[in-house]
Amino acid sequence: MGQAVGRIVGLDVARGIAVLGMVAAHVGDDGTRGADTDGWAWLVIAHGRPSALFAVLAGVTMSLMLAGAGGTADARAVRRTRARIAARAGVLVALGLLVSQMSTGVDIVLVNLGLIMLMAVPLLRAPSWVLLAGAATAFAVGRVLVAAVQPEGWWYDAPVVGRLWSYHYPALSWIGYALLGLAVGRLALREARVQALLIGAGAAGVGAAVAIRIVVGDGPVTGLGAHTYTPLEMTANSAIALAVIGGACWLAPRMRAVLSPVEALGSMALSGYVLHLLIIAAVGSEMVYEPSNVALIVLEAVLLAAAWAWRRWQGQGPLERGLTRVSNAAGDAATRDLPAQAGSR
Repeated sequence: MGQAVGRIVGLDVARGIAVLGMVAAHVGDDGTRGADTDGWAWLVIAHGRPSALFAVLAGVTMSLMLAGAGGTADARAVRRTRARIAARAGVLVALGLLVSQMSTGVDIVLVNLGLIMLMAVPLLRAPSWVLLAGAATAFAVGRVLVAAVQPEGWWYDAPVVGRLWSYHYPALSWIGYALLGLAVGRLALREARVQALLIGAGAAGVGAAVAIRIVVGDGPVTGLGAHTYTPLEMTANSAIALAVIGGACWLAPRMRAVLSPVEALGSMALSGYVLHLLIIAAVGSEMVYEPSNVALIVLEAVLLAAAWAWRRWQGQGPLERGLTRVSNAAGDAATRDLPAQAGSR
């Protein structure tokens, strides 16, 4: 099932929700950090789920990039898209290493995200059933695999490669989110029936995960705690991501004026994510270690207003503009020796 080329408003809204959720996880007070135990308990939903949504959306974007270039049957499009994705992944890794030098107290996802994008590149043309099977395998055995291959000493924290088994966002498990996103990105996301399918599948997945947790109890397979990377937690996170994507794609065209700030933030998600890190670094890591929901509201309002104003007067986000130039240059270089139509292999 394919879809027309062009920006899907709902995906930008979903990206905006992911960014706002990650900001909430970093500076929001859920009553479990700092001296204040009277925070907003419901903010616990912001831990683990938004970053997983961000990773699923990365896979969706990769599929849309290939569809926009010509699809899986066009070898030139495949080579160009692979080069563009690899370049984007390299930029994310470099940017992640750079901002990780700041004192923020945040476990920054960018290096891990770039790594899983690189890992997914060879599977860009894989059938959807292979992608879904790969995602299920990563969810099922990723945690065991991470524990099995985790080295000791210097290699544990080795730059970039250490993110394969890192405590937060281990790429060996997280690759499942990107593979799921690759499969979802092939659906006709503008169609109401597909949106309903995603919402229904997501709701059913969350319900099943909660039921299993209640019946079986907590454990290395059935735990639902954030960042535990159990098969059940990663499945539940994926179900939430599907529901959010389906819901956002249905709601966004119908409430575009109301959701325009969230859409704007999602259209420049990388810039918004990095900006919130810069603000935390400027104010101090106390924003993370001694969270305040007043600070959360102010920070999210600043991000939404800045994104809305930038998009209105400047268009594409600043980091996104640079990312596009770098990836397009990589795509041009990779296909320079190919004719316009290189066939299906």
